[in-house]
Amino acid sequence: MSSCHAFWSLGGLLGAGLGGLLINMTGIYGHAVALTIIAAIMLAVAWPRVLVDRPHPEEERPKGGLPLTPLPWIIGIMALFSMIPEGAILDWGALYLRNELSASVTLSGFGFAAFSLTMAVMRFAGDLVRDRFGAVRTLQFCSSISIVGLLIAGFAPNAFVAIAGFAIAGIGISNMVPIAFSAAGNMPGMAPGIALSVVTTMGYSGILFAP
Repeated sequence: MSSCHAFWSLGGLLGAGLGGLLINMTGIYGHAVALTIIAAIMLAVAWPRVLVDRPHPEEERPKGGLPLTPLPWIIGIMALFSMIPEGAILDWGALYLRNELSASVTLSGFGFAAFSLTMAVMRFAGDLVRDRFGAVRTLQFCSSISIVGLLIAGFAPNAFVAIAGFAIAGIGISNMVPIAFSAAGNMPGMAPGIALSVVTTMGYSGILFAP
C-alpha cells in the first residue's frame, strides 16, 4: 500500500518541481497549455486499455450500504486528519512561500516538491519499515515527525527553512494514510470495498475541504 501511494508523491514531485520553472519561462497560460497537451496524450494512450478492462467475476457479491460499526469511521477520522496537512501544503504551500516569505515563483514550487520527494522515498520504504516495526509504532513515529516538520515550516524565518520543514513533514505524513487504508482493507468481518470506501472518502475530504 505504501509503495502504491509513492507514485502519487512522485507525481507531486514532478509537478511542483517543474511547474514553477515552466510558469517562470512560459507564463501561466503556457504552463496550462503544456499540461493539457501532455495529459491529452497520456489519456489517448491509456483510454483503450481502460475500456477493455473488466472486473473479476465474484461468486458472491456483498450487499452494499454504510457500515454500522464505529471502527471504519474512527479509522476514517484518522485518515482525515492525516490528509489535512497534506492538502494544506498542496494548496497553500507555494502561496505561503511566495506571499509570506518572499520566495521567487520557481522557489515557491520547491516547497511541495521537497514534501513530495521525502514522502515518495519514505513510501517506497514504508512497507519494509512497517513490517519491521509494526503499524502502530510506525504511525506513532510518523505522527511525531510530521508535527515537528509542520512547526518548523510554520515558524520559519525564510523560505529555505520552510522548505526544510515541508521536507521533514513529508517524512512523517508519508505512511500515515497508507496505514489507515491498509487497516480499512483488512478489517475482519467486513468487505474490504465497503470499509475502504468510507475511509478513503473521509480521508480525501481532508484534502478537499480543510485547506
